[in-house]
Amino acid sequence: MFLKEVSVERIAFSCGGCGHQWSADYDVQHVDDGHGHDRDYYFYEGVPCPDPTVPGSVLCPRCSRGTIWVELTARRASPAVTRTESGDLGAAPRPGTTEARGAAPMISGAETSGAP
Repeated sequence: MFLKEVSVERIAFSCGGCGHQWSADYDVQHVDDGHGHDRDYYFYEGVPCPDPTVPGSVLCPRCSRGTIWVELTARRASPAVTRTESGDLGAAPRPGTTEARGAAPMISGAETSGAP
């Protein structure tokens, strides 16, 4: 498998039952399986989850119905490094960087207006 892109995708939800609206940010890994097929892997707050745009994969947090209207409202992509060239900007981590990353707290989903 080949990682093509990593993105953060903000998805807005609206319940078809009670009308509740919320949004959530998902980390998405866009992958090529090496046989010409693309796969998307979704993560919510660091936990693997089903594609939130698939009908029935997200339930309304207010009434628990699965009839949800879904819209991708924003995204931020970070292309994967697929090859390097002379003048490559990549660098080996400085001493202590790897340890600092391991000790740093994870960024929460606080910017979303509600949980899925």
